Amino acid sequence: MSVRLDRIGILVAGMHRSGTSAITGCLESLGVALGTGLLPPGSDNPKGYFESERAVRIDDALLAGLDRRWDDARALPAGWTETAVATSALAEIAALLQDEFPAEPVFAIKDPRLSRLLPVWLDALRRTGSTPRVVLVVRHPSEVAASIQKRNGWSPAVSELLWLRHMLAAERDSRGVRRVAVTYDQLIDRPLQTMTAALGALGVEVDGRGDVLDAFVSAGDRHFEGGEGAASGTGLTEIATGVYKDCVAMAGGQDVPPAAFDRHAQALETLLSSTGPLVDGLGGMALAFARRVEEAEAELATVRSSLEAQLAWSKSAVEARERLNAELARVQSELAAQVSWSESAVAERERLHAAVAELRSNLTAQTQWSEHAVDERDRLNAALAKLRSDLTAQIAWSESAVVEREKMHETIAQLRSDLAAQVRWSEESMAVREQLRAELAEASVELDATRLEAQQSRQHFEAREAALASDADCLRRRLERYESSLFGKLHRRWVDRNSQDTPDTN
Repeated sequence: MSVRLDRIGILVAGMHRSGTSAITGCLESLGVALGTGLLPPGSDNPKGYFESERAVRIDDALLAGLDRRWDDARALPAGWTETAVATSALAEIAALLQDEFPAEPVFAIKDPRLSRLLPVWLDALRRTGSTPRVVLVVRHPSEVAASIQKRNGWSPAVSELLWLRHMLAAERDSRGVRRVAVTYDQLIDRPLQTMTAALGALGVEVDGRGDVLDAFVSAGDRHFEGGEGAASGTGLTEIATGVYKDCVAMAGGQDVPPAAFDRHAQALETLLSSTGPLVDGLGGMALAFARRVEEAEAELATVRSSLEAQLAWSKSAVEARERLNAELARVQSELAAQVSWSESAVAERERLHAAVAELRSNLTAQTQWSEHAVDERDRLNAALAKLRSDLTAQIAWSESAVVEREKMHETIAQLRSDLAAQVRWSEESMAVREQLRAELAEASVELDATRLEAQQSRQHFEAREAALASDADCLRRRLERYESSLFGKLHRRWVDRNSQDTPDTN
């Protein structure tokens, strides 16, 4: 969206049920900011009101401070813009504009109440650096009356008077401000063209998207058409019809002089001059009644809140009871388990007492046995001392036996050495014999003469060899007998000593 002027604040004014919500919804669809905290949709406006909840609270508070309401048909008090409540409302509106629209180049605020409170809103826009623009939303008063009669059950005369109060005040107080009038008929018939032309008249250009507005604006939202609806048939109907025609002319681009609307306003005052006190009285009564209704509703809301709180408490109490019942069941289960455990613990305690008694008896027997064991230990210590003494003697004897054994080993080694030497000599002798046999064979021819002598020599050597073999066997048998005798003696000595050292256990 491109903007020709900086910081433009658009105020959407018009009577309730005139299409102000539809116009403002279109502005939002085209990219105009509406701020946050909008009222949620209602049954009478399912697409949404597009009203700032904060702005509605400010306007309601201002009207209440002026002893009025949004549906009060009486004129606002003279000089109301100079009152303290108006000054306070001005400050609150300025704060709202700064909070909700800190940097938006174009924004809009819609609330039918501001139609009668435009001076304060225009002043607040200027004080916060925004250029004010006004959209006057126009719908046939009989259609508005029919819609209000359907929703609120009011008579057409009341709706017509309220319509005149809103439209005449909005037209009067928006003079001198760049403004545009838009009829509900125009919006329903040509949504995009109507909104583009309206924003162009306000100095705002948008990139039109017909599909967006066509999806939002629907002819089905209109339940009364072509001026049909409710009319009082009084002078109010005539005046309202005249104001509506001039507003339609404005929406069509015609230049309607302010004096025309002033004449309508004067005609209204003339019409009400004879019934003014009655209207004021009825308005006061209606205000008092409305306030009593509000007080009753507030009290009802308090009662409902208390009832809801009580219901919530009851629900939480039931939940707490269920939790307590569950906890009780758990505790009872744990108690039963504890009782069972206690019974088993008592049985275990009895068993332990019996075991302790048995242990004490065993301890007494063990003590007696220990005392006997101490005596036995002393006796065994004495026997151990004697055994140690015998062992020392045995060790000394063993050492001497080892020495004697070493000597025997040396003797045996010497005998074995002698035997080995004898064996070697015998082997050498056999070698010499073989050599002699060879020499004898070779010299048999030459030594035939000496054969007898050689034969005798051979017999001599053979006898000598047999004697040496017999001597070797004798030496081997003597050595074996000696070793056997020696080890037998050692074994008998060791057995004798062991039999003497072993204590008599019988």
